[in-house]
Amino acid sequence: MKTIDKDFLFEANLKKALENDEFRLHYQPKVNLVTGRIWAVEALIRWEHPKKGIIPPLEFIPFAEESGWIVPIGDWVLRTACQQLKDWLNEGFHPMVMAVNLSASQFYQPDFVKTVQSVIEETGIPPEYIEFEITESIMLNSESVLPVIRDLKQIGVRIGLDDFGTGFCSLYYLKEFPIDFIKIDQSFVQNCTTDSKDETIVKAIIAMSHQLKLEVIAEGIETKEQLIFLQQHLCNTGQGYFFSKPIPSQEFVQQFNEIERIVFQNGIPQEFNRQKWLEEELELSRQNLKDTIRKQQGMIFKFVKQNGKFIHTLCDGELLYQAGGTPEHVVGKELHDFLPEKDANNKLHYYERAWEVEENVIYEGKLGDIWYLASLRPIRRGGQVVEVIGSCVDITQRKVLEESLKLSEYKYRLIAENMQDLIGVLDTNGIIQYASPSHKTVLGFSPYVYEGNSAFEQVHPEDIAYIKKQYENMIKTKTSCYVEFRYRHDNGDWVDLEALGTPVLDKQGEVEHIVLVARDISKRKKAEELLLRSEKRSVLGRLAKGVAHEIRNPLTSIKGFVQLLQEEEIHTFYTDIIMAEIHRLEEIVEDFLFLAKTEDNQRKDVDSKNLLDEVVQLYKLKAILKNIEIVQEPVLDSPLINCDVNQMKHVFMNILQNSVEAMPEGGIITIKMFWKDSNHITFRFIDRGNGITEDRMKHIAEPFYSNKEKGTGLGLTICQKIIHEHGGTMVIKSKVNQGTIVDINLPTKQLYLIENN
Repeated sequence: MKTIDKDFLFEANLKKALENDEFRLHYQPKVNLVTGRIWAVEALIRWEHPKKGIIPPLEFIPFAEESGWIVPIGDWVLRTACQQLKDWLNEGFHPMVMAVNLSASQFYQPDFVKTVQSVIEETGIPPEYIEFEITESIMLNSESVLPVIRDLKQIGVRIGLDDFGTGFCSLYYLKEFPIDFIKIDQSFVQNCTTDSKDETIVKAIIAMSHQLKLEVIAEGIETKEQLIFLQQHLCNTGQGYFFSKPIPSQEFVQQFNEIERIVFQNGIPQEFNRQKWLEEELELSRQNLKDTIRKQQGMIFKFVKQNGKFIHTLCDGELLYQAGGTPEHVVGKELHDFLPEKDANNKLHYYERAWEVEENVIYEGKLGDIWYLASLRPIRRGGQVVEVIGSCVDITQRKVLEESLKLSEYKYRLIAENMQDLIGVLDTNGIIQYASPSHKTVLGFSPYVYEGNSAFEQVHPEDIAYIKKQYENMIKTKTSCYVEFRYRHDNGDWVDLEALGTPVLDKQGEVEHIVLVARDISKRKKAEELLLRSEKRSVLGRLAKGVAHEIRNPLTSIKGFVQLLQEEEIHTFYTDIIMAEIHRLEEIVEDFLFLAKTEDNQRKDVDSKNLLDEVVQLYKLKAILKNIEIVQEPVLDSPLINCDVNQMKHVFMNILQNSVEAMPEGGIITIKMFWKDSNHITFRFIDRGNGITEDRMKHIAEPFYSNKEKGTGLGLTICQKIIHEHGGTMVIKSKVNQGTIVDINLPTKQLYLIENN
């Protein structure tokens, strides 16, 4: 046939060929070499030009790929081939696979997979009846190709590797790509009966494919000898001129039955062929079993008893290799050949038990650094044990965990048995479930005396109500709680304890247990009592000295002026001084009376913001006279507090007075109010005054400590007392020449109600 040049191809216009329906498909059968049936056909394109006649693919396909026309041509081939298969199925032919070759350009189209799906939907062909043959050249760009192949496999079509053995990296493709079959290139098949090298290559490809569970198609079969050779070596499918050249659809239908008789007439006898396949399947099954044993995570072994010795006949599995062994170290040998004498003698005992028909003999062993659990079972034939099979699993992690738990248990037991603190686990009803050994040391009773009994039984009668209330509140709020109480000692005395209870929650977030850690504070309580007595004596001494000093000064003035009045006529100037000093004495006495006051009968619920606003309004005029501006930051929420209004106003006024006196040149006092936590509100007073030195901060709230010329030193002491009696705290922070911050933290009404219910 005359060669067609590119000028003709360009002028003829491939587009015109498509539009004028000049392309044709010829079909070449793929024959099953066992049954002889046609199970697939390969669609091959031809160009039937009205003037040039039949133009073979090799003449125009390269130009079509170069010009890009291969994509629409390939789509036409796919649709036409699938429609032809649909027509054959409708005519009653048995199901067959339609094989279509793909070019690189066609394969790299971004919508190629959608095109395949569209063809399947249009023709109604099941996807498993469509087969694509791709060459190794397409697969060179594996990063782009692999996702497409996976998408095609997801649809359900078959993928095969064409011209196997003639390209590059073929073995890599077999390993990485999800293909269904490989096609042995005809260059190997044509000489497989005459060239020993080709013979070896073909046999190797077939054997390798079966091991990889891939089908094998041999193309280019042209002689009876090639057919028989391929059958003898268990090739799945054959294709070539010996069966049929590519022919038009009508001719293919006419020759269909004749083609399906070729294998039966020219190949090896069918029974012999089937026998060889059964032997191959049996061998594959054996190999699969070996592979399964080799790859399973544990280890399987068998042994028999010969001349009084246990000889291993099988041993394999990942566990064996992990331990540094191989089947060759074990098979054909007895225990003493590969184990130390002590280990071998120990395992012989279990081997004997299994051989004496004891079912499920289980023991633990060690290979190198790996622990394993072994199970032995005897296998009987004719009532006699003929072999024993053993299976092992890796328990190294479990053993490591067990050792870790034992070590942890030892450490915790060592701590629990030697610590002086008491540790207890209680249920929500207060029943002791665990008591540490230290209970014997601290309280005299054995831990077993407490376990199973109520923790409240040994509490001092005066403390029981308080302890129960705190315990119930801890369970209700699911928060830790600190308490101090007295507990009975074995000798009848009472031991002072401090304890921290911590709730342990279950998966639903409910309290399951209470862990209580307590310690004996009897000695500390006695020391605190002695210290308190000593401190009281010291305070009384300082109080007496301070009172004497404070009263003596005004009395001296009064005495002097009275003496002057005795010598001169009454003068209003002197009487005014006398009255001022008398008033000062009255203030001192009032402060002392306030310090001595213990009753608190005037508390009520008040709005925290309103209370603060009243104080600011009362003090604003005095602040303005001192060139002081009081700035209140806005608040979003103002909870109720339970307090004595007059006392709390006294505290706020005292703090404001101190801030004003700290800024003799004027300035700004900033007042903030915010939540300290969910149950406490904070009043913060900030000035930018002189500040307080570190030495003064150490004594800031002590009685009679003051730097004011006329101060008594009781102002902050009284404030501290008021705040403490209201369940709050006062925190003072100050820096010289930078100012002072005073925080008053008070409980809200909600917390007050909880604590007093």
